[in-house]
Amino acid sequence: MKQEIKINQAASYYKEGDGTKLLYVLHGYGQLAKYFIRKFVPATQQGYTVIAPEGQHHFYLQGTSGRVGASWMTKENRKQDMVNYIAYLDAIHADLTAKKEWDEIVVLGFSQGVAAAFRWIAESNIKPSKFLICSGLVPPDVDLNIKKALFDPIQMTYFSGVNDPYRTEDAVQEFYTAVASCKLDMELVNFDGVHEVSVEDVFERL
Repeated sequence: MKQEIKINQAASYYKEGDGTKLLYVLHGYGQLAKYFIRKFVPATQQGYTVIAPEGQHHFYLQGTSGRVGASWMTKENRKQDMVNYIAYLDAIHADLTAKKEWDEIVVLGFSQGVAAAFRWIAESNIKPSKFLICSGLVPPDVDLNIKKALFDPIQMTYFSGVNDPYRTEDAVQEFYTAVASCKLDMELVNFDGVHEVSVEDVFERL
């Protein structure tokens, strides 16, 4: 019979820059924050402090040795993992906002990090002015109609690579329709690429 216990444990994240604007970047499945954050170092020249949290599930990408990746959750223990990583993200944000008053807060998610970011915004008190959605979808447990008041003030941009092997036109249209039906502010950016962050397009919209 399954039992639960609460524990205290340490968790890390990565930081670049010391600007007055705050940019969170949430990586995709199988990535590590220390590498993912490198894409966004140029944002420090635009006055951003860049923060890269990391999914707390670590695993070998191939076999039982070699390169390691991280994920935000799997289908196992799904609901508890959501609670855990939202608490982790909230703890980072609470620590950062206690130290500094930020001029602007931006959240970026890539792939699996998009779902994590949607849940974080939906279930916490973080209030970003921009949400940059890179090659991901709204998770089924986030109802934008119910959460409309939280997402309404946010300027959202959806980036989708036209050669992304995970992309289907139906999925893109379903995502865009779901957001548009709630009358949320979202720009759709198609770029000539695969399943990746279109860094150039992202920086144009920071």
